[in-house]
Amino acid sequence: NAGRGTSALMDMKSGDRINLLLPLGKGFSTEAPQGAKLLLIGGGVGVAPLLYLGKVLKSEGFAPEFLLGARTATDLLSLDEFKNVGTVHVCTEDGSDGVEGFVTAHPCLSESYHRYYCCGPAPMMKAVAAVARSNGTDCEVSLENMMACGLGACLCCVEKTVKGNVCVCTEGPVFNTNELTWE
Repeated sequence: NAGRGTSALMDMKSGDRINLLLPLGKGFSTEAPQGAKLLLIGGGVGVAPLLYLGKVLKSEGFAPEFLLGARTATDLLSLDEFKNVGTVHVCTEDGSDGVEGFVTAHPCLSESYHRYYCCGPAPMMKAVAAVARSNGTDCEVSLENMMACGLGACLCCVEKTVKGNVCVCTEGPVFNTNELTWE
């Protein structure tokens, strides 16, 4: 199911050259009060970037916690790597590991955190944003809008915000949920 660009990358061989333009956009913020409780929430493929973020936060003196969601236990990958970085909470839709249900059903969300960091399917991130709003927790999400140019020229990644429409590739992909017009 790989597209043309991904197929080209998969066909590359050791020693082949590729041109990259980076870094682009805005990532998660790592500024927080010393000792702040930080919860990194991921679902599906959105789990992957949270491992690196957790390592960065740990290197800055925080003790990150992870809340990882998947359809089933076999979809939970690299749990040992996450456990080497911080406490790991798990939810599976079928109950085969951790708490049964979506990440928003996990009891750790009733605890007090300084900030949620979230990446995954849009419905999951919107649900986490609603929980954050209801309990007064700061929440940042990494949007997965279709992005083609990375420079804001093609306008295929536009997202509505309280400041108007913005390109996710240049203004994000990470946004504080207070900036988004999600209901």
